Amino acid sequence: MIVKNNWRLLLGGLLVLVGIAALLDSLSIIPFGGLLWGTLFGLGGLAFIVYLLQNRQAWWAIIPGVVLIGLGIVILISSLFPNFQGEVGGFIFFAAISLAFIIVYVMNNRFWWAIIPAGVMASLALTILVEGLTNFDGGGILLLGMAVTFALLTVLPGMTGNRQWPLIPAGILFVVSMFALFEKFDLTNLIWAVILIAGGSFLVVRSLLQRNK
Repeated sequence: MIVKNNWRLLLGGLLVLVGIAALLDSLSIIPFGGLLWGTLFGLGGLAFIVYLLQNRQAWWAIIPGVVLIGLGIVILISSLFPNFQGEVGGFIFFAAISLAFIIVYVMNNRFWWAIIPAGVMASLALTILVEGLTNFDGGGILLLGMAVTFALLTVLPGMTGNRQWPLIPAGILFVVSMFALFEKFDLTNLIWAVILIAGGSFLVVRSLLQRNK
């Protein structure tokens, strides 16, 4: 009962603060701007984390908690630094989502599924950062990150049953990512030639070995 009451108190108080701030801002009485909204998003995230600390079974609370804190940080930095690059903001936001799912998995490795959104969001964050700060196409990095994510499912604890199936999407994504990365350097034709030579040589050698037997 104490946990439920504290949760209602936190959420109710947060909603009251947001409502008052929105009212004062809309009436132009106090133009709070991004500083207040960033702070409120951060406090909202902290409210979910406090609830989680009081009720460890509410593992889901870490997701909106960390995401809201990340969003609050993006808003605060954008307000304090007007020349703040949007790409870096996207990196922080997607990295916060990834961190939330990583914490879910660390709290209980039976939630192995959390590795997938964590890896995808981390790959998106890295892709946005690379494309924003360089002229490099981040599509290959995104696919490579997703391939690594599925490969991790086979080695990290938590998943039961057949642990080999993630190698199928991991292998496909890895091959496609290699083509995407090498295409940037105009090496796609070279890679295809190497694959054809290797495949043909394998078939020839295998045929000769079977004939000798």
